[in-house]
Amino acid sequence: MDLARFHPDNRKRWRDETREALGISKESWLVAFVGSGFERKGLGPLIEAVAQRATRDTRLLVAGKGRTEAYRQLAARLGLDGAVTWTGPRPDIERLYAAADVVALPARYEPFGNVHLEALASGVPVLTSSLTGGAEVVRDGVTGAVTASLEPEAIARGLRGIRDMDATKAGQAARAAAEPFTYAAQVERLERIYRLLEP
Repeated sequence: MDLARFHPDNRKRWRDETREALGISKESWLVAFVGSGFERKGLGPLIEAVAQRATRDTRLLVAGKGRTEAYRQLAARLGLDGAVTWTGPRPDIERLYAAADVVALPARYEPFGNVHLEALASGVPVLTSSLTGGAEVVRDGVTGAVTASLEPEAIARGLRGIRDMDATKAGQAARAAAEPFTYAAQVERLERIYRLLEP
């Protein structure tokens, strides 16, 4: 994890500017979904969950590569037409984390996505499912929420829990959870494994 690129200070730099560019107000509570493979990563249930718990200030940002037609229709059917912002893959993903209040990835399967660590390193709480490898670094009620169920009701409950958390404390805890995952630490652990394999 590049802890300099993904940093809580990005919020001061880019939060307002990014939101303005995306047409999202400063006051909105922004749920960000980042990733491709929309079905596997739980975009449908997330849209339903946002519809269940949506207040007038809740917005959903979807960033990633894939066919969006069915999901746009679902959002429109649930009355979220004007509450969802769609953007394709972006090279400046750190700006989207800076704009978000929570990153949600309620995936059916995900070995260990970079999204979990990138968001946490950026000081953003994460909602994920227990079926993801990233759930290992998300502490329920501390750095986000881990849902055992992929039902929209469970996801909505998780979002409510995150919204009720102290945002400053959650951001600090999120950053601390990502800090052990440096390139240097990875190299050291790999080297340790190689040394164990030496004859």
